Amino acid sequence: MPEHQDLSDLEIRPTRGLKPLLDRVVRTRWLAHAVALLAAAAVAADRKMPMYRPELQLQHEVVEACRRSLRDGAARRKTVKTERDWVAWRASVRASFREAFPDALFERGRDLKARVVSSQEFDDYRVENVLFESLPGWEVNGSVYLPKEPGEYPGVVCPTGHSSKQNESYQQSAQVFARNGYIAISFDPPGCAGEIQHLNDHFTNGLIGYLTGFWSQTHFVADAIACLDYLDSREDVDHDLGLSITGVSGGGITSFSTALVDDRVKFVGPVCCLAEHESLHLTGLYTSCPEQFGPGYIAGGLDYVDYIAALAPTPCLIAGGKTDEVFDYRSTQRIYRDVERIYRVAGAPDSCGLFIDENSGHAYTVAMANEMVRWMNRVIKGVDDAPLSLDDADVLMIDGSLLLCHPSNDVNMFTINRDEGRRLADERPGLTGEALRESVEAALGTSRDAKLVRAEARTEPKTSWHALVEEIDIQPADGTHLPSLMFTHVEDKSPRPGMLWIDDQGKWAAFRHGAFLCNALRMYEPDCLPNQPRILSMDVSGLGSLAPEPTAYDLAGWNDIERILTHLSVANSRPIMGLRVRDALRGLDYLRSRPEVDLDRLIIGGRGVGAIVALHAAVLDGNIDRVICLEGLSHYGALTEEFPFSWQESIMIPGILRRYDLPDLAGACRGVHVINPADAQGSPVGQDVGDALYGGSQVVVRCGVDGGAETVAAVMASWSELGTA
Repeated sequence: MPEHQDLSDLEIRPTRGLKPLLDRVVRTRWLAHAVALLAAAAVAADRKMPMYRPELQLQHEVVEACRRSLRDGAARRKTVKTERDWVAWRASVRASFREAFPDALFERGRDLKARVVSSQEFDDYRVENVLFESLPGWEVNGSVYLPKEPGEYPGVVCPTGHSSKQNESYQQSAQVFARNGYIAISFDPPGCAGEIQHLNDHFTNGLIGYLTGFWSQTHFVADAIACLDYLDSREDVDHDLGLSITGVSGGGITSFSTALVDDRVKFVGPVCCLAEHESLHLTGLYTSCPEQFGPGYIAGGLDYVDYIAALAPTPCLIAGGKTDEVFDYRSTQRIYRDVERIYRVAGAPDSCGLFIDENSGHAYTVAMANEMVRWMNRVIKGVDDAPLSLDDADVLMIDGSLLLCHPSNDVNMFTINRDEGRRLADERPGLTGEALRESVEAALGTSRDAKLVRAEARTEPKTSWHALVEEIDIQPADGTHLPSLMFTHVEDKSPRPGMLWIDDQGKWAAFRHGAFLCNALRMYEPDCLPNQPRILSMDVSGLGSLAPEPTAYDLAGWNDIERILTHLSVANSRPIMGLRVRDALRGLDYLRSRPEVDLDRLIIGGRGVGAIVALHAAVLDGNIDRVICLEGLSHYGALTEEFPFSWQESIMIPGILRRYDLPDLAGACRGVHVINPADAQGSPVGQDVGDALYGGSQVVVRCGVDGGAETVAAVMASWSELGTA
């Protein structure tokens, strides 16, 4: 009987439900644990302690790690008490924020190629529809709202939220600004309801940008910066007064993001876009878009309050709606109180304000726009003039067709990531040895030097003919449990090859009902072949029995528990793939602890996502003799070449294509077998594609074959010629 038993898999109920458990204890003769079971049940009943739920484990680990990072950030923010503290803190926040963006965002001096598409005259203002470029070939569809009378006026950029500039929130605010003597430019964001939708889905095309560095917020901010450039180029904009930026929802996030990286912004007005990560994402698990999750932002302790506070001393009016369905006004008020303190330390106590529209939900109302004008008059024009007395009845919608610009869609998120992926593949340094391992560790946010916390048997071993099956609980970190199966031989205990298997279909999938790895177990045979492996099959974070359970927000089409956990993990510099590779490394630790495993003959393999995990773990371990990748992703570059993709979003590793790709890892390992690799849509690639990707290295590539049979052949192959058997 194992020395330690873990009871976490038992559902312990209050006292009246203990008899079935006691019967189980007696039947299995685990008398030594009966008292512990009864005591644990009583404690659970009295304290109403939650039982271990594997489907919540990934959620718990990701969320708690983010909380630790954000607590550290809050503690640093609280130390800002003097102007000197503020200068250092602000520089650190802005540097961290800027670092997440690619260098292309900050290139200046490009020809905007601006041209007027159409002009419209209305009773109280004019509109010019214009096109100009932000990134090369990418056209911004600007609608410029101008005062009725020609002259020089201050400029205002009005980023649209995840909607269309034709909608009420965007027409009304821009009209109010123009009628109050400002030149306001509104434009559609990529991938939403406007004119720039095709291959610009910010949830999917934008997600792929994590791989190349052109993550989704790059495009939103690039367009806003181009609007600043465009206003700077106009002769009717008063360049001496400075530029303002104000938008609602996603447009509000674009507003403060742009102000943090471009000093031309002299006033910021974020509307209905502020909440703490805790309330919106960690407790609520609402799936916000990836624009809110810059790589490393949470790891740096950055919350929404930091973004706004780091704007100081730039004047900023925060606006919110009392009945906002997404960004609770009370959360906005809490953020304002913290921001106000930082502005006081910065010596600008009157440069930060809060306006809550009592009659508004998630919208940019005329009342909010009026208040923005009041602030812009004071901080931009230097006058105390009140805004025009306008209400909803005074600001009428115009036909949306009058705002169309018909931008080209030849360049989009997909083509930019595709071209950047190709460029990186051509220019990427061919790392090897320790340099490659360090790069992998950095990309995954994991360390090869971490140690296994503990491993315990969950049940007594069971026999299936000559196969011995053990359920093992492997714990790579406190509070993290990896349900695992250890397959050995009933009679033969002599050292044999050891194999770790990771399957995205679950730890039983390759064995149950005589599946292909049963052939390697030879469970009906009394003898044990020299090459017959001892196999540890393990569910790693987010796969198999550890797949995360949906949340209430998943009722909405854009919400998905895996998606929000992916976003959070990327922002915390601990991508889910890093957790999975950590799990695999600790599984190898356990495998090495087994006396019936030959430490000189170690195999790691996996299927689907598990194959990607196996390859990374083999590189970090450095002492694996054979690697088997069944039906894995052919290479991360494939995700930039095709759309849509069918792989789990949690396979994202930010910046991976700047560092390496899967063929680079395979070339650094011994005895690699790549079997039926798949493209972005999960379809098998041809042998010619496989050879082109992995050619020139000691990698065996088999495409279009019986994957199970080929896997077993690789497992059982002779050890005399590693990598060529």
